[in-house]
Amino acid sequence: MRLTQRYITKTQERLLDKEGCLGCGICADVCSKEAITLSEAVVKGGSLVKRPEVTIDAGKCVMCGTCAVICPSGALNVTVEGAEEPPVVTFEAIPTLRKTITVDVPGCNVDCEIACRESCPVDAIEVKTVTEGSDTRIADVIVDRERCIYCARCVTACPYALIEVERPFDGVTEMDVSRCPEGCMVCVDACPSEALKIGEDGGPVLEEEYCIYCSTCEKVCPEDAITVKRTSVACSDVKSGAWFAALEKLTSPEVLSRELGIDASKNRKEIVRNRYA
Repeated sequence: MRLTQRYITKTQERLLDKEGCLGCGICADVCSKEAITLSEAVVKGGSLVKRPEVTIDAGKCVMCGTCAVICPSGALNVTVEGAEEPPVVTFEAIPTLRKTITVDVPGCNVDCEIACRESCPVDAIEVKTVTEGSDTRIADVIVDRERCIYCARCVTACPYALIEVERPFDGVTEMDVSRCPEGCMVCVDACPSEALKIGEDGGPVLEEEYCIYCSTCEKVCPEDAITVKRTSVACSDVKSGAWFAALEKLTSPEVLSRELGIDASKNRKEIVRNRYA
């Protein structure tokens, strides 16, 4: 979905890749204009039929780009004159997230059976090989960073420890499995990093090392049995009222208080307004 706004001096575009959207609702959480809404998931017989869908009100959206910066799957993008740097980043109102993946390609060996590519849940890794005589070697490993969700599955899969990943969000995912209906797989169906599996007892089991804390599972759970708590956000050093307002929505009042270096019992909104407005 594409929305274009043309002005005398510039053209802005907002793009939403509905297929790449996780339905996590983070964009709706951080939107200061309340221009984004998230539909309910469609669930049938314990399976996810349809993810929650994002709807953007063009009349409310100011194309600031906060949603695009925070989106964990890169499904949202805001460009100005074709440049992929949203206004909130240009004017240092919102930081850029630190999310990186590096591959030591010279150390790669085809004996790995291309484990990084095979383990990737979103098909973001392409491995190019070259055959010279009877020998085949890995010439390059290309990561589609717009598709990558930085789940670190490839890190574990690589037998030669050649991949490093920095994820933007850290946190805790809590599940009350006693509330899970028998045979329900909705959270497993929704999890983009495949961190949720069905255990031997028939209930969901979380491999937290692969959790990206997107909260999609929380949004789709029909029994409200899952709670995702983000405890930190890895990002560039930006201090602004807009960022601290978004940070509180992304994480918690306690995390915001820690970032500000204040007592959590104080009036955070007043402090943010006075310091950074």
